Amino acid sequence: MKKTFWLCIAFILMFSSAIQAKVYLSPILNEAHKLLTINPEQSLSITQQFMSKRKLVSTKSQDYTISREGSENTIRTPSSSVEALQIMACSYFELHAPQDAFSAIQQAEILAQQYNIIQPLLSSKFIHIELLWRAHKDPHQITPLIDDLAEQVEKEATNKSWQQETLYQIYMLRAEIHASTGDKVRTKAAFQQALQSLNSEPSTSLTIDYHLRLGQYYLNQDEYDDSLTELLTTYWLAIKESDSIELARTNLLLSELFYSRHVFDKAIEHATEAADFYDNYPTSSALAATVKLMADTYYNQGKYNLALVNYLNVLDNEPNRSDKFYIIQLHINIANTYLKLFDFTHAQIYLDQAEKLAANTKHQRLKSEILLLKAALSLSKHNAEQALSSSEAALSIAINLQNKLLQMQAYQLQSAAYEQKKQYQQALHAKEQYLHIWQNQQEQFNAVNEDVFRQQKDIIEKSLHYNGLEEKLLILNEAYNKYQRATIITLFIAFILLLIALYRGHLNQKIREELETQTIDLYTHPRSGLQNLKLLNTKLPKSLEKSNVLFEQWRLGELINEPLSDRLNFVMFDLPFLRNIYLKQGYQVGLHIEKQFGDYMRTLITKPARLYHFSDGLFLYIAPQVNEENVAEYFFNKIQTWIDGFEHCANMDKHFKMGLAEYPFLPRAYTAINDKDLIDILFMAIYLARKIHDRYPNEEQCWVSLSAIENAPAASFASNKIRQTFEQAVEQGLVKIHTSGQHDELAKAILRNDNGVKEKQ
Repeated sequence: MKKTFWLCIAFILMFSSAIQAKVYLSPILNEAHKLLTINPEQSLSITQQFMSKRKLVSTKSQDYTISREGSENTIRTPSSSVEALQIMACSYFELHAPQDAFSAIQQAEILAQQYNIIQPLLSSKFIHIELLWRAHKDPHQITPLIDDLAEQVEKEATNKSWQQETLYQIYMLRAEIHASTGDKVRTKAAFQQALQSLNSEPSTSLTIDYHLRLGQYYLNQDEYDDSLTELLTTYWLAIKESDSIELARTNLLLSELFYSRHVFDKAIEHATEAADFYDNYPTSSALAATVKLMADTYYNQGKYNLALVNYLNVLDNEPNRSDKFYIIQLHINIANTYLKLFDFTHAQIYLDQAEKLAANTKHQRLKSEILLLKAALSLSKHNAEQALSSSEAALSIAINLQNKLLQMQAYQLQSAAYEQKKQYQQALHAKEQYLHIWQNQQEQFNAVNEDVFRQQKDIIEKSLHYNGLEEKLLILNEAYNKYQRATIITLFIAFILLLIALYRGHLNQKIREELETQTIDLYTHPRSGLQNLKLLNTKLPKSLEKSNVLFEQWRLGELINEPLSDRLNFVMFDLPFLRNIYLKQGYQVGLHIEKQFGDYMRTLITKPARLYHFSDGLFLYIAPQVNEENVAEYFFNKIQTWIDGFEHCANMDKHFKMGLAEYPFLPRAYTAINDKDLIDILFMAIYLARKIHDRYPNEEQCWVSLSAIENAPAASFASNKIRQTFEQAVEQGLVKIHTSGQHDELAKAILRNDNGVKEKQ
């Protein structure tokens, strides 16, 4: 890896931090700003569309209206327009178009001045200053501008958050300027000022940015331990905040750090993590930097095939073709890799291309590397004279550049060339020169470890002074003992409270069990054990109320249901044998049989159907609507099957009477008949069934089904006397009576006669 290459990558990463933490007014601009460093072309395209497809309006303008159709997607405010121009300027600069960048940022300043929006104006001025710094690297030009801007920002205190962010960016730019001049004292002071501005109003995004850029600075200064501390802090903060962009940038820098310390496995690990993110943006310069670093790492690990694949991938990356020095370096790296793979033909091809590209450049380091590569290829061809000539020329350049790595390579090649010529004395002398430089480099490489040792030594020495603090330690121990006693007392009290809570929980459970037992006793028939009238009075109104609500919702178009899809069949049947069992077989036997009958019937009822035991032999069965042609016969046969299946029915009268009605009773007056009215109507059905059975005792079936006609009005049942109202409805033809044995007219006659008797009375 070459130092200048990583300095370029450092500038890319640090430039992206300038507006990384900013939150923009428009979600579209936030998206464009996030893509700025990884895909500047797309970022530029988004901002250009934002500016061209939206109309500029002032918030005070009469044209500024937000309608329900979303006109906010067709307009842009002055503030959002300035922000778009800021992003556009940065995008142009990333795309190596500085003139367009300066033009865009000047437009932003003019627009901000035109609408007198101070904060966007000062932000634009800062970006303008930063672009000037990136373009010219002239501290004397930038320092007065940034000092003047800092004064203006400090006066603009209406928005503390914006002021903190802008001052932070100013301090970080000052740190970068001082770092470029080699002034470490002022650089660290500027970093400290930036940190203090963060402490006034903490921001996680700015904190991540601070540690990242400080870690980058330490890495450029070869202060690896400090760099590792800052970058690991950034790494875990980015993971905590799920900030994938900052995490990718941090992984790239951590990979560079571990590469610099020759910890190649960790370098590959972090580079792979960075590549996983940047793979989504194939044309980004960050992806090229990551793949280049992976290739360098594989090369140093001796994995030349992997290195070659990655070098070729970087060479095919379009954004890097505009950087001539970068392309030359890639050709040199590829040639060196082919040389390690003993593919001298391809190595010569890439060497020739690199030499051709570097012919008109003044970059001495690249020329030195090309000469060293020519020397190595000459050695492979046993051309020792050419190898010596090229290595000596490369050595001369390396000495002028004070590049120890290139000097070592030159001496190593000279030693091999002299050895080919059998001039062993000169070969030994060149080898000694190589070893001397290598030893110095190794000492420098281990200097960081020595610094760590010194830090550990200082910590141990300082720890010795703690021996004189025994009195304070005793005080702390006493305080700790008090705290321990208080903790034990608290735990004891908590234990007592826990026991009380457990005891109360046990009591509550016991009460719930007793309540459940009493509830069962309350809502079940005392002899059969089936649900009784009390439970019917509790549950049935709620069920009917729910049905009413569903009907009203359907009528109002709130539910897409068929009308009356929750229609119910109410079946009341009378079992004479349960009333007679006590008279015929005695009280104890009657209790036993009735209880067995209740248990038997419970096994036959399937939800949502329900069975209620009114009294003696009278039962009410409620079931959903069935798709049968003759519903009454269906239910009669069903109940008859139940009775036949009861084992104690062999010597009993199996005849029973049944009354049937549907709910809702009035199809077009859904709420006119309530639960009590419907049960009263069923009593009349049972009464008619008994009367008909008395006249025709030999008929096998005895049931009466009542149903109102489709258009029966609610007014016909408006009276409080439901039985009298029902009889009148039958006379008026609003209610139809269907009976077994086709005794419909007889049923009507019974009602008329009963009514006449009542009138006479």
